[in-house]
Amino acid sequence: MAVLKEITSFRRLGLAALIALAGTLPLSAATLEKPDVSIAVGGKVALYYLPLTIADVKGYFKEEGLNVKILDFQGGSKSVQAVVGGSADILESAYEHTINLQARGQEIQVFALQGRYPGFVLSVSKELAKTYKGVADLKGKKVGVTAPGSSTNAMLNVLLKKNGISPADVPVIGVGAGASVLASMANGQIDATVQADPATTLLVQAGDAVVKVDTRTAEGTEAVYGGPMPAASFSALRSFIDKNPNTIQALTNAMVKALHFLATASDEEIFAALPKEMVLGGDKATYLKMIAAVRPSYSPDGRMTQKAAETALATLRSDNPAVAAATIDLAKTYTNAFIDKAPKGK
Repeated sequence: MAVLKEITSFRRLGLAALIALAGTLPLSAATLEKPDVSIAVGGKVALYYLPLTIADVKGYFKEEGLNVKILDFQGGSKSVQAVVGGSADILESAYEHTINLQARGQEIQVFALQGRYPGFVLSVSKELAKTYKGVADLKGKKVGVTAPGSSTNAMLNVLLKKNGISPADVPVIGVGAGASVLASMANGQIDATVQADPATTLLVQAGDAVVKVDTRTAEGTEAVYGGPMPAASFSALRSFIDKNPNTIQALTNAMVKALHFLATASDEEIFAALPKEMVLGGDKATYLKMIAAVRPSYSPDGRMTQKAAETALATLRSDNPAVAAATIDLAKTYTNAFIDKAPKGK
C-alpha cells in the first residue's frame, strides 16, 4: 500500500513539473496559428535590414516557435508585390509602403519598427564628383537604386524635387543592394546611387564614389525629410494580422530580442553574428566601422511614433500624386499593440 502511495506521489510530482515547465515555454509555441512563416525582404544584405538577420541567425524566431523562410528580392517594391500577391506572409520593408498601399485601397500594417531613420546615402561616381555642385547636377544622369519604386528611389525623388528637378529627368536603374551595386558603379553603368551600407562604404573605400547626402544620422534625416523618418519594419496585411495574432506576437517578440541585442552587444559581437554572405568584400575593420555608424539608426524598442508617421506621410504627399489625392488614416498604418505585450530585453 505504501508503495502505491509513493508511485501516486511521484506521478503527481511529475505532472506538476510538466505544468511548471509549460509555464516557462513561450505561449506562442503551443498556440501559433501559422508556425511556418515566409518573410519578403528587398536586399537582405543591406545593414538597413540587420535586425531581421540578427533575429534569424541568433535563433530568436525559433525560440518563439517559428519556422521562418526569408525570401530575398532586389528591392522593397518587389517584396511588397510578394506580400500583396499572397506569395509571402510578412513584409520586411520601409514603413512608407503602408501609406502608398492605403492610397491604393489596400491595408497593410506595421507591427514592429526596426529603423528610426533610413541610413540611405546619395553618393556620386568619382568622375561626376569632379564637377558636382549639388543635386541639380543629377539631371540627365543615371542613378542606381535598389529597385524602381523602392524607398531608395523615394529618397532620390525627394531630393530632386527639393532642388527643382523632375524625377522624369533622371533615369533610374535598379541595381539591387549587394555586389551588383559595386559592379554597376565600377563599370560606369550608373553615375550616382542611393544605397544603405555596406554598399555605400564599400563604394567609397574602393575609391569609386563620393558621399553627398547622408541620412545615417538624425541630423541628415531631418535635413532630407524634415523630421524623423521611420525605416525598416515588420508589416502584414490587416487580414493576416487579425487571423494570426499569436503568430504576429511571436514575430514581434523575436524582433524585440534582436533590437535588444543590437543595442547592448559590442560591435565585435555584432560582426561575429553576421553570416559570411553578408560580408561583401570588406575586411573586419571596415565592417566594424559600418556597424558603429549604423547602430544609432536602429529602433531601441520597436515602437512607432505619430510624429514619424506624419513625416513619412508629408514626404509621400510631395512625391506620390495618389497619396496626395487620398485621405490617409495613419492610425491604420501601424500598431504598437504587439510591442506593448512583448517581453523587454533578452
